[in-house]
Amino acid sequence: MALEANMGLTTEDIQKFSDQSIPEPKTYAIDWVNGRLSGQITGLEAVQQYIYKTLKTECNRYLIYDTKVGSGIKALVKQGSTSRDYLETDIPRLVKNALTDSRVLGVHDFSFEYPDDERDAVKISFIADTIYGSTSEEVTID
Repeated sequence: MALEANMGLTTEDIQKFSDQSIPEPKTYAIDWVNGRLSGQITGLEAVQQYIYKTLKTECNRYLIYDTKVGSGIKALVKQGSTSRDYLETDIPRLVKNALTDSRVLGVHDFSFEYPDDERDAVKISFIADTIYGSTSEEVTID
């Protein structure tokens, strides 16, 4: 086998490495109701929290975050004069651009609701494909 000849690895060596599991990264769980951290989460739950937090965070608003963190959705929605057709065209692009984590593979099937017929709020629903499977996501930007 060429791999064995070039690197001195045997099939058994390769199998040994491929059988080892990579530890899943942990993150702190955010209790959104009480505004505090509560334990740790991993896997799909951590990705769901990442999606929610990223979309609720305004770009370039908080000095603690890099300029690449957050979405520009709130600024777009708060303009008030932006048509719903434009919002529904641009928001999927903004969501895709904001979700840069490698655990998110793609987003699709967007739908929009406008609470109480407000012009400066929108409820966004979509499917996010992640390395842990697909999940339905929903976030209200107001």
